[in-house]
Amino acid sequence: MNLLVVTGAVFNREFRAKIRTPWPLIESLADPLLLLVLFGPLVAGLGTMPGMPTDNTIQWFVPGILVLMVFMTGAFIGSGLQEERQAGSFERMLVTPANRLAFLLGRVLRVVIVVLIQAVVVVVATVPFGLEVHLNGMIVGAALLAVLAAALGIGSLAVGLMLQNAYAFWGVMTLAYTPIIITSGAMLPMNLAPDWLFAISRINPLAHVVEAQRSLFAGDLSNPAIFWGFAVALAFGALAAYAGTRSMRRIRI
Repeated sequence: MNLLVVTGAVFNREFRAKIRTPWPLIESLADPLLLLVLFGPLVAGLGTMPGMPTDNTIQWFVPGILVLMVFMTGAFIGSGLQEERQAGSFERMLVTPANRLAFLLGRVLRVVIVVLIQAVVVVVATVPFGLEVHLNGMIVGAALLAVLAAALGIGSLAVGLMLQNAYAFWGVMTLAYTPIIITSGAMLPMNLAPDWLFAISRINPLAHVVEAQRSLFAGDLSNPAIFWGFAVALAFGALAAYAGTRSMRRIRI
């Protein structure tokens, strides 16, 4: 069956299911908003420390929170795949002649659409509190968030395919969650970190995307960080897609 047709059908199925049970989407949107309300003032209190903004704290903080929101929305969709495998519904889909890659792409497309909607909500909600709108930068920033969401989504699905047990999936994600969040630099600048922790942040894809988003939200479209943000996200997505495709082909019904 045609890849685009099957991808659209899977996306439609996934999106309708999430609309019927919207609580996880609301929860993933509530976290970044709460961080803005509760953690934002603490960041502002750091003043002129290295790496901190000198004037508009929210302009610095919102891009990082958007990246964290993408991570929290996209990195855990593999758990839904685990649930489907345990229920047997995923295997029933695999026995059809449909393209197997489409089963992953449809789910990833749903995550991308949800992330973009959430990003618009966060931006609109923070404009009254001082967020300056640089339209061109924000449009490019939305494209970068979409690339990151796709990369994280396909990576999460690849992990979900490789791990047969749902408990194993959550164990891996729980262990990875805190190091990824801390070294992303989304909540505090990595300039404050010791050399060893800063070095670890350089291998975290989220850290490069956070830096790119901050440049875009500041309207600085010529910053090299933007190129590296896209390059790292695309490279991670390509690697995850390769792993996910191999895992799909190795499944035997």
